Amino acid sequence: MIQTTRFSHAVFETPDIDRQIDYFTEVVGLQLSEKQNGRAFLATKLGDLVVQLEKGSVPRCAKLAFQAAPGTDIAEIKRGVEAENIACELRNDATPGVPKLVTFKDPKDTVIEVFADQTPIGKNQQVRGIGPIKLGHLAFVVDDPKKYVEFYTRVLGFRVSDWIQDWFAFMRCGPDHHTINFVRRSEEHTSELQSRRHLVCRLLLE
Repeated sequence: MIQTTRFSHAVFETPDIDRQIDYFTEVVGLQLSEKQNGRAFLATKLGDLVVQLEKGSVPRCAKLAFQAAPGTDIAEIKRGVEAENIACELRNDATPGVPKLVTFKDPKDTVIEVFADQTPIGKNQQVRGIGPIKLGHLAFVVDDPKKYVEFYTRVLGFRVSDWIQDWFAFMRCGPDHHTINFVRRSEEHTSELQSRRHLVCRLLLE
């Protein structure tokens, strides 16, 4: 097992990168740090990478990147993944601000990247829009949440924050309540989840 401590950034594939850049910069309030070879890197107003966009035929989340404790030997991270009988690869300079990382896949074929050391890719500056300072969490609809909870616990050192019965799991790798969510794919549970979201929206508006 390896021990991740922070959710760094996510990679989203999209058919229209320019449209997504406009959304993330004008509405969300991120800054475009770099754009090249069909990829765009967006940082918070503090300069930290949080979203990477890549050209793809359909919109999807393709990668998740997590940080281990700074200073951790990258070879130790690789050995920790291999100890779980998972194929992985060590890469250098694959992402701006990240000199070395270990990459592998989770059970739903989402690429996972884990690294120890990272530097900002942008300047500390004012931005348009909301202006978040970090990426909070992502949710995935899956066939069996328990399978993913077991994987993220065993391989990445995540901890369970909460369950909603057996169909919705909240997990964390740092001090926040949750970093990633897994919800079981079913019409009944999707309807209940939508109702909960509507309730939250109403409470916030009131």
